[in-house]
Amino acid sequence: MTWLLILLGLALVISPLMWFKQSPHQQHITELRRLANSLLLQVKLHRRPDARDDEMRLETVCYRLPWTDTDCRQNWVLQRYSSRGWESHCQGWHWTVDQANAALDDTLTRITADMPESVTALIASDAGIGVIWTEQGGADDVQKINQLLMLLRQKAEEICV
Repeated sequence: MTWLLILLGLALVISPLMWFKQSPHQQHITELRRLANSLLLQVKLHRRPDARDDEMRLETVCYRLPWTDTDCRQNWVLQRYSSRGWESHCQGWHWTVDQANAALDDTLTRITADMPESVTALIASDAGIGVIWTEQGGADDVQKINQLLMLLRQKAEEICV
């Protein structure tokens, strides 16, 4: 009986400590975000790209590359998996908010074709250019997203000049 009480006491002491341990999924997300940070990608919570004006909840994650040219400000959203917005030249993607400069069309066509399937939107804002990503994937996807965003940022900043 004494041993049973001791085991019960130990279980009561140890069980709250187990809550602090990350699950394998949480560890995976932490590693993805750590890699993104090392690549100078900002990871922020974001509204859904197809959210209405009155929907303010931060439900998605945005991996964003800041502008290097502080005068280059753009504001457009290109999304897939939602029919809100209007058709774009990219197969399966729709514009919302605004449309990018037509000089970006070829670059956007290549980039949207190469994006991982778990990327749901491309977003350009005052803060930078980024993607809404479900974080389903691995380090290869983070590397690919970074490369594609760098290419898109470079082209977008060339147009601003």
